[in-house]
Amino acid sequence: MTNVKQIFVVGSSRSGTTMMGRILSNHSDIFTFKELHFFGTIWSNNSNQDLNRQEQIDLLSRLLCIQENGLFNQQNISVFNEEAISLLAHKNICNPLSIYELFLSAMSNENKSTISCEQTPKNMYYLNEILAFFPQAKVINMARDQRDVLLSQKNKWKRRFLGASKIPLSEAIRSYINYHPILTSKVWNSSLEHTAKYFDNERVKIVKFEELLAKSESVVKDICNFLAIEFHPQMLNVSVVGSSTEQDNKDSFLLDSSKIEKWKKGGLNSAEIYLSQLTSHKMMSKFSYHLEKFQLPPLLSIFYIITFPVKLGLAFLLNIKRMGNMVEVINKRFF
Repeated sequence: MTNVKQIFVVGSSRSGTTMMGRILSNHSDIFTFKELHFFGTIWSNNSNQDLNRQEQIDLLSRLLCIQENGLFNQQNISVFNEEAISLLAHKNICNPLSIYELFLSAMSNENKSTISCEQTPKNMYYLNEILAFFPQAKVINMARDQRDVLLSQKNKWKRRFLGASKIPLSEAIRSYINYHPILTSKVWNSSLEHTAKYFDNERVKIVKFEELLAKSESVVKDICNFLAIEFHPQMLNVSVVGSSTEQDNKDSFLLDSSKIEKWKKGGLNSAEIYLSQLTSHKMMSKFSYHLEKFQLPPLLSIFYIITFPVKLGLAFLLNIKRMGNMVEVINKRFF
């Protein structure tokens, strides 16, 4: 019997974290949460560590609201106050991390599961804190070819029109403005640098998205061995939703290998590919991603270089509310 109580699925955005969460949620012992964005947004290392009773209720209510209504609908957290008070009954939990742990445990128990699965990609920047606070947790760190991530991020704004209609228009606009080949590549490079730090950590398993799709059963069996849980064939029955380039198909269940090296089939221009490789070639080589060769830099690269400061500034302004402690988030991601 496994002693794992929490699973954290992390990785660069658009690297297969949601797919992995769905695979794991098909196991009867595992309850997979929505993206909670607790670390780095709700809590940081500089957060108040001694919450009063009302702050405890507010934090738990917010987590309950995100799980019920999604990340983009947190306007009425007070609706969940009664449930939060009930969960906190006869408990005085001052530490926000302990409230977060209580929430994971309570929701998993409510769904008749013994293991919590949290699938927020950027939790990877808080793995030291997660591994220290959750001694019975294990981490699955997803990695994907930078150019496929680039293609997916470029089209992420379209998700609202491909099946995810609950995404607000403002979020679609934010995703559209966020995209820039240099910025997106820098974020990917930072995430893979963090991933590389845990190559030899026995509690962290690095899974390449391409291998998951190409050898689905053997890779998922290996993941089950890592988690000390039994493999079930139905774990591979994952609905085809979440793509930023194709319409959702909830009636189709498979791990689609056609998503491997999709960037080669179009969608990125030569300048985007060139700049992405220039920005992150060391990490791409480290993770065995073959680099395309260029004799000369594509002319369009000049446009992307000139517009980079503008896009960086706009992205900063549009994401500032989601950063929590701004200095800590920037330091963790880029330094």
